[in-house]
Amino acid sequence: MDADVIIARLKARVADLGNRVAGAAEFAALTATGKAPQVTPAAHVIPTGIAGGKHLTQTGAYVQSIDRLFAVILTLRTQDASGARALARLDGLIEDIVQALAGWELGGRVGVVVFRRAALLRSTDGVFAYEITFSIADQLRITPS
Repeated sequence: MDADVIIARLKARVADLGNRVAGAAEFAALTATGKAPQVTPAAHVIPTGIAGGKHLTQTGAYVQSIDRLFAVILTLRTQDASGARALARLDGLIEDIVQALAGWELGGRVGVVVFRRAALLRSTDGVFAYEITFSIADQLRITPS
């Protein structure tokens, strides 16, 4: 997965995140302890899988369309009891992340980054976490031996 390149793009294009963008290993370390990032907003880029598409007929090769899937987990601590002020900020951050990635031509891939959805992952103890999912169209090519 191209997590490092995606992380660099988010750092460069979403000013409100600053340098608080990391990968799956850092996210796993947080979730293992049940903690959220101390300083927010923060984002973590997580490869979530590969989905197979249609097999294409081609002489001498196996060719199949695939989607490389990833998520950006956005975390924001709220200062008010209801979280109402955080929701407006979250909407803006989600929009900034989508604008930074959607339509981006990631080198070496067949297609561009496609926005799929954004959904609340959890909201506990004054911390909101949203999962923003994307896919990148690509192609599997194998020459049978």
